[in-house]
Amino acid sequence: MNWHFSLPVTFLFLIVIFFYLSKKREIFYKLKTIIPALLILFSLSLIISILKIDLIANLFSSEQLDFILWLLVFFLTLIVLVKISTFFVFDFLLSIRRDVRNVRLFRDIFVIILYVIGILFIIKYYLNIEITVILASSAVLTVVVGFALQDVLGDLFSGIALTFEESLQIGDWVRIGEFEGKIEQLCWRAIILRTIDNVLVLIPNQKASKEEVLNYGSADRHFALRMIIGASYRNSPDRVIDSIQRVLKTVDSVMENPAPMVLLKEFDDFSVNYEVRFWLKDYAKKDMIKSEIRRKTWYEFKRQKIQIPFPIRDVYIKKEKGETITSGEIFEVLKNNELLKTIDPALLSHLAEHVEIDTYGAGEILINEGETSRYFFLVIEGEVDIIKDRKIFHRLTDNDYFGEISIFTGEKTSATVKVAAESKVLKIPSEKFKEVLKINEQTAKQLSQVIAVRKSKLSELEKEKPVSSTAIKKDSETIFQRMKKYFMG
Repeated sequence: MNWHFSLPVTFLFLIVIFFYLSKKREIFYKLKTIIPALLILFSLSLIISILKIDLIANLFSSEQLDFILWLLVFFLTLIVLVKISTFFVFDFLLSIRRDVRNVRLFRDIFVIILYVIGILFIIKYYLNIEITVILASSAVLTVVVGFALQDVLGDLFSGIALTFEESLQIGDWVRIGEFEGKIEQLCWRAIILRTIDNVLVLIPNQKASKEEVLNYGSADRHFALRMIIGASYRNSPDRVIDSIQRVLKTVDSVMENPAPMVLLKEFDDFSVNYEVRFWLKDYAKKDMIKSEIRRKTWYEFKRQKIQIPFPIRDVYIKKEKGETITSGEIFEVLKNNELLKTIDPALLSHLAEHVEIDTYGAGEILINEGETSRYFFLVIEGEVDIIKDRKIFHRLTDNDYFGEISIFTGEKTSATVKVAAESKVLKIPSEKFKEVLKINEQTAKQLSQVIAVRKSKLSELEKEKPVSSTAIKKDSETIFQRMKKYFMG
């Protein structure tokens, strides 16, 4: 038997082994990519073996064909050997070493070195060409190639320098020049960033080594952000800082630990500037989080009568349509409320002079579950959600009210009230109720009945079963006794 047949048998054996390993264990799956090259090698070696059979060799013999076929076999064998070596060094052996970093760059350099050695070996021992003669006779060509590849070589050595410094790692959020994003790959030629807009940016290593690089950290760390918020000189710093702190507590993405900070930064020409420092886990959401903080700050400042200043160059007088509601209009709103219509109109008119009207933005919390409400709330415009166990039980709209149970009975609220869409809310402080309303026994009974029915509706929403009339009557009596104690001493 011709010894050349041992080559296709060897390649066929490798095909079977690699196919079996790739199916058996997941870690060997990449070996499956080598099988196509092995199939070509099997075919070429089989053709060579057949051509070496005496009968066929006597009928058909070509040294040029034999030379080309063997040259193809050597180059394909080199490709297979490089792929196998790369797999076992980087995908198999280094897979158990979690502390190995920037494998991609070392893999590329390793592959280049193997190919260079393999090609030089084929040139010397198969083509019988002396490497030293080639190098000596092509000095000019070497200089030309060197100039042509200077940028490529610069990127390569810059990449090696960045790798050994370990200042950049895959997964870090960085700013390199004008680009900001998450490092996807560290290659021998470039750094690949994925920006917040999900765009891949390729930055040559040589350029990155010359630019100022800001490394914000990796995804498993906390990211610190800073933003400036300006307020008027007319508003006291303590009041402004307290308002911003309240806003930060309502933004879910802002971490509680480390706690956010608000510092008085500087006295500017038109404003007192405050620096807001906070931490978050997902840096990709930083613009959305900053926008949410600014949005909620606008509503909070408006409610607290804190002015957001702006530069003024020209002095002018502008008469704007007022947004305030007159006490007469407020009285009509209160009079049409099912709970308050039982109160004497004279007392209700007096109460209308002590209300507060504020505007809230979507996502702001009006009452937290377990708190004692300090206000009776009435929705003038907008949408407000009643939330229990993170589930929306009921949505309040125009002329709906809440907070009355806590106001009249002193009970803690059993649900969270959160703004669903921008809402204008009328608020009556609890102390004003006690100060203005001298509730008689008949009015107290009427109010207690309305409140008891209201509580039963909330209970039905929560427990998904009806409340008996006996239970409502009993609850009404309990509320009545509490109201007598609160309003009538």
